[in-house]
Amino acid sequence: MAEKNPSLTEIFSAMQDELRAEIKQAEGFEFTSEKYSQTFNLENNLLNDQGELNLDGEGTIYAWIIAYITKEEWLADRELDAKELYALFRQLINSCGIYGHQIGLRISNFIEYATAMEDSLIIDQVMTLSLEEEYTDLEINREMAEYLVENLSGEGLSLLMRENLSAYLVDQAIKKDLYYEDKYAWIQKIKDALSEYISNDHSIKSNALKDSKKDLKSKKSKKSKQTQETSANELAKKLFEANTMNKKKKPTKTSGSPAEIAKGLFQQLESDKQNKENRKDNKNLPENYFEDRITPGIELSVFDFNEDNYELGAKTLLCILLKHFTQKEFDPDKLQSDDLLLHLSDFDEIIVKNLSANVCNHMQEIGSLTNPEIHFTPDDQNDLRVEHVVLYVQDMANDLDSAYVSMIQDKETD
Repeated sequence: MAEKNPSLTEIFSAMQDELRAEIKQAEGFEFTSEKYSQTFNLENNLLNDQGELNLDGEGTIYAWIIAYITKEEWLADRELDAKELYALFRQLINSCGIYGHQIGLRISNFIEYATAMEDSLIIDQVMTLSLEEEYTDLEINREMAEYLVENLSGEGLSLLMRENLSAYLVDQAIKKDLYYEDKYAWIQKIKDALSEYISNDHSIKSNALKDSKKDLKSKKSKKSKQTQETSANELAKKLFEANTMNKKKKPTKTSGSPAEIAKGLFQQLESDKQNKENRKDNKNLPENYFEDRITPGIELSVFDFNEDNYELGAKTLLCILLKHFTQKEFDPDKLQSDDLLLHLSDFDEIIVKNLSANVCNHMQEIGSLTNPEIHFTPDDQNDLRVEHVVLYVQDMANDLDSAYVSMIQDKETD
């Protein structure tokens, strides 16, 4: 480290090595640095309340970065401008999340960060590793898994991640040899097989959902005993174990060595931040819109959802999330089925996206409500309404094979 003007990649590699060593020794993202005499938690407070990078607070990854660049002697003559600091911040978050997943840590907050920032790197890496591990019957290796992530649609990847289709794809004669003979034919054969699977599954679900929608209109939910209390902040930060699908994906390849991963990470850096201006477009809500849906001082907590209380449960969940992201105290009994989430969020599309992802997350699902695999929700997040949240929760709570029902059953047997 004797070079007086090290490159950004060299600085990143050195910081990455030190953070990985701390994570490995602590067996988690929280550790006390002897060098800086301070405790850090690398996964906490990655985003602020506006869904943007959090550049404030003690004990955060940003605080660690600032401590490093101001106290390391080999960086004494190296001036980092705002763009370089921003790059280090974002890509060290990615690197910590990827490494954490590789050594078996839960990376929920990193996934939440990736979703909010529309940064596909962590998500792509999680999918690549998962496909390599879960589809051994197809002899999927790292190269093949990366090719799948780069070339399959969000719907196809979501299906592979949610359900292990190894046996089904083996029956479709998907073989490793074909990949090396003609990988374009290999990927097309997988796409055709998934399309057939989705088509068959869609016809079954469509008939079931027709009855569900009729039932939703006629059935009045009952309030149940609140068996599981969760604060708004805890709920919004709830673990996102697998990955979050993005419809517009950016293919990424990374390697394990610091030099190679640094190269891949910095190729992904965006020079300009996304424009996050609210799109109000001269759309005015009715007078007293929020007042009609709010009860000051209302206290809400989440309870276990079932076939009887799913409507109240869905609206309660939505209100808790809305309180976290908007600071408004919405009342489940005052929400209207045709209320747009965009209106409830005061036209803030970032909040709508966070609501969509966190509802699925609470139901132990990956992705968002606009996932094309969910046939009764719109593809455009700005068209999501309260009724879509209710239908989704009903579908998950009534599905005996869903991860949510399994979680509730496991809790009851404990």
